[in-house]
Amino acid sequence: MATYSSKPIEIPMQAESVYEKVSNLSGFQERIDNLPQDVKDKIGAVRFTEDSIIINAATVGDMVLSISEKVPGKRVAFTANGAPVPIVMSINLENIDNEKTLVTTCIDVEIPAMLKPLVGPKLQEAAEKFGDMIGNIAKY
Repeated sequence: MATYSSKPIEIPMQAESVYEKVSNLSGFQERIDNLPQDVKDKIGAVRFTEDSIIINAATVGDMVLSISEKVPGKRVAFTANGAPVPIVMSINLENIDNEKTLVTTCIDVEIPAMLKPLVGPKLQEAAEKFGDMIGNIAKY
């Protein structure tokens, strides 16, 4: 399994508060719709339902990621439904102090070693975008 991680993003709130925002997806679509246009452009084509994230990837179409794990104040993980290979995207939270949290997003994917050079850079880019998206949504 290969892991691609975003750079850690510092969010000026406690991990429990960030967890509450990212573990309940019901209000995400409204938050996305209310973001400034430049932030929406960075996020890309993403939609939310109550318990899943739908990402439109130009080459693959819609990928549905459903919540598969919740650890209060620490982690929320999503599993790709119907993907050709197992994919887990996670949001990992680390309390810095009572006012700050480090958020790192990871994509764990099972791909053959010979394909890593071809898809690895795209997966790293996806991990970074996922991190930016979570960071921006948690701040607003």
